[in-house]
Amino acid sequence: MFCSLVSNLAIAIALCSLNTLAAQCTAPALLNAQENIWKIRTLHPTSLYRRKVEEAVKAIKDEELKIQASTVADFGTFTWIKSLEDIQAISSIADEVPCGEILGLVLDNLPYKNAVPDGSSPPYDTSTEDEYRSLYIEPLAAVVKAHPTTAFAVVVEPGTFPQYFNASSGSTILVHDRNLLRSYRANIPVALQGLNLPNAILYLDVGHSNSLDWSYLRNHTADLFAEMYRFSGRPAQIRGFATNVGNWNGWDLAPGEFARADDSRDIRPSNEKNFIHILSSALQARGLSMHAILDTSRNGVIGLRYTWDEWCNVNGAGLGVRPSAETGDDAVDAFVWVKRPGESDGVSSERGGDEVGCAARSALRPAPERGAWFQWFFEMLVRNAKPKLTASMNADVLSEENGVFHDFQDACKD
Repeated sequence: MFCSLVSNLAIAIALCSLNTLAAQCTAPALLNAQENIWKIRTLHPTSLYRRKVEEAVKAIKDEELKIQASTVADFGTFTWIKSLEDIQAISSIADEVPCGEILGLVLDNLPYKNAVPDGSSPPYDTSTEDEYRSLYIEPLAAVVKAHPTTAFAVVVEPGTFPQYFNASSGSTILVHDRNLLRSYRANIPVALQGLNLPNAILYLDVGHSNSLDWSYLRNHTADLFAEMYRFSGRPAQIRGFATNVGNWNGWDLAPGEFARADDSRDIRPSNEKNFIHILSSALQARGLSMHAILDTSRNGVIGLRYTWDEWCNVNGAGLGVRPSAETGDDAVDAFVWVKRPGESDGVSSERGGDEVGCAARSALRPAPERGAWFQWFFEMLVRNAKPKLTASMNADVLSEENGVFHDFQDACKD
């Protein structure tokens, strides 16, 4: 009798959700780093980010844009971990992850990562190593261990790998670069060891296609990756590397954004696909079979920057390919949204910028501080999305859930 009364689609979906929650995962999430786990699990859209998107949608006046923006909440994104408070919040999020999904996390708290470039940083303090371990990695590992039926994917410290290399290979080493070098060597193995857990899969961030002079440093880069792997005790749960995190580079654009012809005359790979294959081959030569994930959260529009090094809130940007394991390339596990659409890269002002890069000609201004919600930027990413966001994306989700509901109805009838 009860089931026959449930005819409204919205009620049906709500019941499906309740039914799903009632059947929480009971089997441990055992992730095999020798396999592409994205083929069987999708990136989880967290409730924390969903609430941000829902608030942003309320502020949009254009009805078509409002509908498009509402679909963003249905796509999974990574959650950035910068503090103990962020780790505590993850504990509640982990409880909401369905069996067929994976919770994406980003480590973003390496000591000396954001040291000022003028060399005025204080001397290296070894206590930062103890703090990183005891106040950051160990508490996060405790959360992962406390949720053995939840799957986690972790991107390790984006924004540090290229800086490390500039410090180790340059003829002049600034004080803050030397500090970062020491911090990287000491703390990255701590992160990889501490999170080498059966329900976590790890990707070490390696920058992106325009972050290094590849004709000179591609082998050095592979050596560094192999070194971190060895220093970490060859962790079984490391699957490979993450690229283009928070960046704008195209996947297979040819010629590249700043290339006049093919890659042969360009000092850097013209796109992320070439970058990934170059690094994969170099790692293979060192006995390491590593795969990549690529951040496509805002690389839908190419050709907006004036130089490679413009990275802050690029004006005219759009959402890129949606999170998916259908990459068409065995070297790439998945396209993912690591940088959460709508969050600012850094603060700026009408006079230029208060943060290096945010005063660039391509930067959208004025902008709020790094990590803060940037409504104007979010609406722009949605408006310029390629492929275009449509209401049918929500319809597809509803259709799938409705199919599950009919199964639920049939069960009721029985």
